[in-house]
Amino acid sequence: MRRKSLVKITILALIAVMTAGSFGCGQDKDNTEKEAASEQISSLMTDINEDSVQKEENTDAVMDIKEPSIKDKAASMSVTFRFGDKTEILDGATISNWLETMPNGSVSVNEEKAKEYVASLASAYDTFGRKRSFTTHDGRNITVTGGDYGFWMDRVSTRQKLITQILSGESAELEPVYYGMAISYGDNDIGNTYVEINIGEQHLWVYRDGDQVNESDFVSGGLFKGNGTPEGTYAITYKERDATLVGEGYQSSVKYWMPFNGNIGLHDASWRNEFGGHIYYMNGSHGCVNLPSEKAAEIYEQVEKGEPVIVYGSITKEEAMESLTMDDKVKAAEKGYIPLTVDVATYMFKQQGFDDSTAAALAEAQVNGTVPVQQAESVPAEGENSDQQAGAEQVNNEPQQPESGGQEEQE
Repeated sequence: MRRKSLVKITILALIAVMTAGSFGCGQDKDNTEKEAASEQISSLMTDINEDSVQKEENTDAVMDIKEPSIKDKAASMSVTFRFGDKTEILDGATISNWLETMPNGSVSVNEEKAKEYVASLASAYDTFGRKRSFTTHDGRNITVTGGDYGFWMDRVSTRQKLITQILSGESAELEPVYYGMAISYGDNDIGNTYVEINIGEQHLWVYRDGDQVNESDFVSGGLFKGNGTPEGTYAITYKERDATLVGEGYQSSVKYWMPFNGNIGLHDASWRNEFGGHIYYMNGSHGCVNLPSEKAAEIYEQVEKGEPVIVYGSITKEEAMESLTMDDKVKAAEKGYIPLTVDVATYMFKQQGFDDSTAAALAEAQVNGTVPVQQAESVPAEGENSDQQAGAEQVNNEPQQPESGGQEEQE
């Protein structure tokens, strides 16, 4: 079974990579990439279950028993699988048809037929990797793709369990073996207890048994840095107090740690003094959802391991730029997050006191590199001292300060 565990770990690691950012700061994907990834994951589930794992476990897949009377028992037995309020019953007539007498007189179960049956169950009831319809806090119906949440049947182990039960000759109700499970069966496997996270609004809501019990602003992964928090449906992996988060170039101590996507999770961010709004554009986290300390403490007590986390509402960098004020565009350009355009550069020079025509000329030279800025002849606006002229040379050389909202390089 050690080899099987290794395969499972490899599978989950691959899924983490495909769903973006499972091991830290994940770059957000557009919808086309997310849907393609979901289809690839669904395909991999079948391939891995029925090929890779089978080759390692094949020696245990079929059991023989020297009891001809098993055929007599089979006709009157049944095996039941329950999936919430739905049941699948493997009746005696079907079981009898699966039994084969070997040359040595022993009786075995036709593995291919058992394999096909278990595959049909997984296809009907697995929800891992599927698109989900979700009703948001404000009543909108959206489709969420991506994530690693849902029922994912271990088909090989389930098949072995079924064959063993058949060869016992006794009727039984069996529970499938799963790699991962959801909160409930059915079309809505999320249930009514979950955390809803809207990236675009930078706000989340906590629901228990259908009732909203909390909500909070937050700061998610830095959009302009390529660290956007990935969309998808996940589950709280575990909860931990007084954790140390370590990543490339940072180390942060937090009091409340609730991971849901690899090393991406909910936690307090005592180094920030503002949350929500557009902070995450330029001063976001490495992928985590940063919460005010008091809210993190409350939510830590309200969520449980395995509880669904739905992340949606991401916007693109281009969409974000449309909502920026000119001052924000200046900051973004200074930091290299967006290209310096003539209109932004013109605004920068006008802020330094240059008149409209001079600012426009300097901006054109700055952006297109036609004339070195330091050589341009310019006249300050009336009433401004000539020291402002030299300021044109310092547009991109002033010390960079973190945006309001907290220390920039913390998680």
